[in-house]
Amino acid sequence: MQQIILGSLIRQAKGTELLCQLLREEYSLLRAGAPDQVTGLEMCIQDLIRQLVREREALVHRLQSAGMTNLAVFLETLSAADRRIFETWRAKIITHEQDSGHLASINADLAMALWKQSGVLLSHFQNQVAPRERNTYSAKGTWKDRTATATLVRGRL
Repeated sequence: MQQIILGSLIRQAKGTELLCQLLREEYSLLRAGAPDQVTGLEMCIQDLIRQLVREREALVHRLQSAGMTNLAVFLETLSAADRRIFETWRAKIITHEQDSGHLASINADLAMALWKQSGVLLSHFQNQVAPRERNTYSAKGTWKDRTATATLVRGRL
């Protein structure tokens, strides 16, 4: 059982380290303006998070089936040398989770800023295309009061 729990901690530590690397890559793609690549990478990140959650649930289930409420109770049963190994891997998990949370926050802020910037730019382009004056001639050659919003052009050849 000790090897199974250690294996689970090692997988979680390496998974959270990979998560940090993927979030750094996402940041660089956001900065480069590559939305298609960001989308693909985001799918990989979501899948990795699901795998990490399943790994953690499996660890909790394993501990509970052995009659232990959490990892701390299990660590109390180990020798000092073994406990240090487990605590080292647990500390790596905690560090990587904190780093990935920070990186995810930065990426979310950058993505939101880019989204707002795109909206402002789109609004600017729409204002440039919309007719400035409402009073124009109609298709029949008569003076017509039109709305300020852009409409499709209709006519006969």
